[in-house]
Amino acid sequence: MAKERIIVTLQGDDYDLIPARAAARLAARFDATLDAVLLEPDPSDFMMWAGPSGAAASVMAGALSSIQTESNKSAENAKNTFIDALEYAELTAVRGRFLRISDQPADAAAETRLSRLVVTSHYAASGNGPLADLVTAILIDEQTPIYICRETDELPQSVAIAWDGSREAARAIYAGAPLIASAQEVRILQSERGLEYRDRRAASIDRLFDWLSVRGKRSDMINLDQYEGSVGERLLQGSEGHDLLVAGAYGHSRLREFVFGGVTRTLLSASDGPAMLLAH
Repeated sequence: MAKERIIVTLQGDDYDLIPARAAARLAARFDATLDAVLLEPDPSDFMMWAGPSGAAASVMAGALSSIQTESNKSAENAKNTFIDALEYAELTAVRGRFLRISDQPADAAAETRLSRLVVTSHYAASGNGPLADLVTAILIDEQTPIYICRETDELPQSVAIAWDGSREAARAIYAGAPLIASAQEVRILQSERGLEYRDRRAASIDRLFDWLSVRGKRSDMINLDQYEGSVGERLLQGSEGHDLLVAGAYGHSRLREFVFGGVTRTLLSASDGPAMLLAH
């Protein structure tokens, strides 16, 4: 019986392929069930006061019919991609559910509660397309960790961990523990210059070394202060050549805008780099 639950967000187009396949591989690694969530536009969002005339009502009915037709097409594409991904990863026995949700992003994000992590595309995580607000709500409001794919669905063989002793970083590490434990190479990234005095005890490298050693892992450590640029830029430099960056995410979603702190925003806006596992 699967012990965990992983969710993949889908939008019904070509951006779904890599996240769906990566999520299927992750489900096998985590011994997890895999569910897919497709967030559709709520038809009521398109309703407007059209007056009492029959012509206006007819126009509105036609518009809603077109919207429903496109939604059905996207849902069919997303469902087929999900089924193909399960077969691709030989997970046909996994109890996968395809969830088609018409709701506001913040409400749909509640579906991710009790999940180990949510898999999404870099396109969505960087604030693009129909899933941008949903991904924000999942990470910031629900505080469910997200795994952000890049150009491959392969599981990471090398992992870089951004460690500042924060709760966010610790949650990200716990969420990715099976990936860290199976990695061939682990690197710890830290900026001593960026730590406040009161954070230094929590950010002790020995604490993370001990956590890794219990899992049979050894790691090297890179001081990010040797690089130039912002903290986000230095994290990208320190994780260069690694398949996955595990880090805490910071920010808020005021007015449902895609708003993150500077470090997280830099990581998400980078055009290349490792896959990321972020937690808030």
